Amino acid sequence: MKLIRNISLSAIFCLCYFFILSATLAVERIPESQMAKDTWGLEEQSPKYEWGLEEQTPKHDKSDSIILHYDGKAWDCIYNGHGIWLNSIYGFDWNDIFAVGDNGVILHYDGNSWTKQESNITHRLNRIWGSSRDNIYVSGDYGTILHYNGEKWTKYHMMTTNWLSSTWGLNEKYIFVVGAFGKILHYDGKKWKEQNSGTTSWLYGVRGNSKDNVYAVGDYGAVLHYNGKEWKKFVLNTNKRLMSVCVAGSNDVFVVGADGLILHYDGITWTRQRSGTNNWLRKIWSIENNNIFAVGDYGTILHYDGTKWNKQKSGTNYLLFGVWGDSKDNLYVVGINSSSHYNHMLDVSYGTK
Repeated sequence: MKLIRNISLSAIFCLCYFFILSATLAVERIPESQMAKDTWGLEEQSPKYEWGLEEQTPKHDKSDSIILHYDGKAWDCIYNGHGIWLNSIYGFDWNDIFAVGDNGVILHYDGNSWTKQESNITHRLNRIWGSSRDNIYVSGDYGTILHYNGEKWTKYHMMTTNWLSSTWGLNEKYIFVVGAFGKILHYDGKKWKEQNSGTTSWLYGVRGNSKDNVYAVGDYGAVLHYNGKEWKKFVLNTNKRLMSVCVAGSNDVFVVGADGLILHYDGITWTRQRSGTNNWLRKIWSIENNNIFAVGDYGTILHYDGTKWNKQKSGTNYLLFGVWGDSKDNLYVVGINSSSHYNHMLDVSYGTK
């Protein structure tokens, strides 16, 4: 009887180990169609960097949101928001900057102070972009797209309730919005039309530099390219979430995402660049092809000088979600308190009140 009991316990242990191992492999497994990395040049992924960025100590007042400014030498906190959770920032000059976030919040900076603008929205706003201060677009949850004409914000009545994660345009008549389940919308200056993305992956970022050179990135290593006629998907050797893309040139594309991942495309091959961090990178912004910034979790700010990525002292441990700037000595970053409840899988923040 004792022998039977020992055999039973051993069998149960083996079964548990098998299921745990299977679950782990299921998370890390890369589809067979993506295994041939030599065909496109992505280098073998290195183990977690032991010298990655440490969590930084805040040098500012505790609040729910912050806005940082970079003068070319150091990052300083210029705004503390209470009961506000900011996700994105965009501007047109040092005295004309907008920031958006949860609960429909929209802030505007006139060079002296940040003031709230009325959005008539109560849910989360994710990204902001504009061709001029009287032609600004914001994408948000539940199919939300807002437009600002320089005087007031109005909401488009869209035929979708999908969460819309990002927006970018070449001009006022060529705008893209991407979001959940591979949703891609295009605006021609008159009406919005849905485009076939060829994927059901959630898309988090969109950016381009011409009508026939636009990129969108998202879950499970999704990288899409638009050639002016259709979207085509790259096959990459990663299943990580890709959060943001910047197009510094026709053959100079950067993508950032989960666990400090940075990918670069030179028009022929994708290669992984060494970021020096395991923290998630949320947004990337280029001033020039040798002046690129990436921001992310726990106060992570990286700068690319054309050769390598270097860490910068942000003076905060907040989760940094947005970055915008018009020169190498005038950049802004928005983020939320890292103690807020944050869900990586849904990319949703729940403020603690």
